[in-house]
Amino acid sequence: WGEQLGGSALSLPPGLPDGCPAEGVAVEALLCSRSSCISLLCQSLAHLEEIQHLACPPVDFPHNPLLRATVAMLQACTGLAVPASPLGATLGRILVGCSRVQRAALHLLGALSRRGNCDVSPERIFDVLLVYLQSPDTSPSVLKTAFQATLKWCLSFSETSCSSSGFLRYKQFLKEMMPLLQKRMCSPGWEVRDSALEFLTLAMKRLKGQEWFWQVLSASEVPALAEGLLDDPESYVRASAVKAVGQIFLVASAGSEVPGPTHNGSSNEDSIASRFLEILSSDYEGFPRRAVVGVFVDWLREGHPAVQHNPERFVSQAIQAIQGDLDWEVKISGLELVDTFAAQCFHRFGFSECPYAAAASISSAREPAHLSELLQAFCQVRLFNFLFGALGDCDRPVALKACEILTGVKRKIGTGCGLNEGQRSELQGDAWLEETRRVGAPYASGLPGGDCSETVSQDPKRALQVLEAVDLEELEKALGRSSDHLEKSPQSLLQDILSAGGALDENQADCY
Repeated sequence: WGEQLGGSALSLPPGLPDGCPAEGVAVEALLCSRSSCISLLCQSLAHLEEIQHLACPPVDFPHNPLLRATVAMLQACTGLAVPASPLGATLGRILVGCSRVQRAALHLLGALSRRGNCDVSPERIFDVLLVYLQSPDTSPSVLKTAFQATLKWCLSFSETSCSSSGFLRYKQFLKEMMPLLQKRMCSPGWEVRDSALEFLTLAMKRLKGQEWFWQVLSASEVPALAEGLLDDPESYVRASAVKAVGQIFLVASAGSEVPGPTHNGSSNEDSIASRFLEILSSDYEGFPRRAVVGVFVDWLREGHPAVQHNPERFVSQAIQAIQGDLDWEVKISGLELVDTFAAQCFHRFGFSECPYAAAASISSAREPAHLSELLQAFCQVRLFNFLFGALGDCDRPVALKACEILTGVKRKIGTGCGLNEGQRSELQGDAWLEETRRVGAPYASGLPGGDCSETVSQDPKRALQVLEAVDLEELEKALGRSSDHLEKSPQSLLQDILSAGGALDENQADCY
């Protein structure tokens, strides 16, 4: 196919049957029909992509000829290939503007980047990618795939040793990407704006250590455009803009010389944090709110200055906005934020090693087990209030996640602190779970005294009493059970099917 389209011939790899009709009349007949040609090419390209991801492929395909043939096919889809035969001319007419083949070929091109060194010139690869990224005729789905393939090849050139000319072409390509990104971020199609922001976010994460890339980025209008898209009318775009702007400020604050979008230092960082809190509290769509909490988790884990300066205040403001949210994914992300904060506090006060200790920037010379200070920090952000409220949430994943966090907290502070692991609450298992949901907060079950929510959030001793009284291990088992745990059998399944079908006589035979 590559030879017919003006590229190099793709010889059959060893291990395939000798009688493969690569040049047979039957294949030519298939390729001359538009529908059969497109289906055959898409299936072949998809299988070749799958083979690239195998750790031990059954056949060693020649990488360089396959890469050249893929580039030639992508050129043919845009009318840039010069056919080498009448069959190639027919293929060219069929492939021009075919988005199915374009997507499949771009997926394969991205998969071929997994191989380190290749004989194909970086110029050819980047040129064909730029054609798709720049062309106004590129459909949104093809553009998204082109962005994905572009990122994979950028990572391949950044991670592998290549010639100086190849690396210079790679740097030049990324410079050419900036005005292209600006154009795509101003596109009238929301899918195009979303794909551009998604590429920007992933590129910033993967190319974090390359200072020259950040210098190119900061010299462009891309950061300011990304910040402006926080007000986009489409919720998907607003969510992608939140992730992009959050990543920009995270990397800009991590010792890099790259300033934030408006070059105003910490004051601008505070304004962005306030803007994100506003989105979290007032955006009517769930996607931007989920993105904000995800950015807050990244900021806390990686040590954003706006968080490190006063983590208790930051987490408290985030929890206050998340607590009344009805989106269960927002609440799950909020629990991840609380879990990260708790892990950093445990490390700060000498209880355990923290996976985010580097971000916490705490001296290891502290005396261990400052229990009162630890609990005071938890109460300051109303951590127990949030966790106990989530424990009674109607969404089972939220309740289970809260239970797991509370169980971990209880285990870490239990040694020598008067917490009895064997202590049981008055209700256990499913009965305790139902009581939890009925009351709305588990600490209201079996515990004396008034407004427990306010008391627990402000009084460390009260928090310890609650942890002692609640059998979290038993509750975690109850929450982890599937809904059919009472009767799980083939007969139960058949009864459900019959019930759904109305239990009519003709359904019984179909059921069995």
